[in-house]
Amino acid sequence: MAIAQMNWGRLTRPLGHPDMAELSAALGRIYALAEAHPGFLWRIPDEAAAAQLQDLGHGSLVSATVSVWDSVSALRDYTFNSEHGAFLDRKADWFEPVEGPQLVIWDAAPDARPSFREAFDRLETLKQHGPTSEAYGWP
Repeated sequence: MAIAQMNWGRLTRPLGHPDMAELSAALGRIYALAEAHPGFLWRIPDEAAAAQLQDLGHGSLVSATVSVWDSVSALRDYTFNSEHGAFLDRKADWFEPVEGPQLVIWDAAPDARPSFREAFDRLETLKQHGPTSEAYGWP
């Protein structure tokens, strides 16, 4: 068994805005770090992510990632102990505060390829029912 996750946020400005230059320039490197991190299995590619988010009615200010990992501990290590953690510590520089969870995790097969639709449905389950076997946050 593996886990899938989605994290999301609402940007304060479009990625092309000068105030977003540092974040925008780092995204490719941060994604590459995830893909090289022990325990990483898969993520929705950038082009597919943008199309799926648009199809769900999310504007260009919504930034989100869906990925599959071999364990919560591998995801946690990448999230907090890689360069990603330094950017996470500065999320207020680029992201608006939002109500409710910004991360949802669920158990998945190692070869799972979840969509943003599934991920946002699971996020809604987490919001409505709290942590369950269907959707939870950091254990």
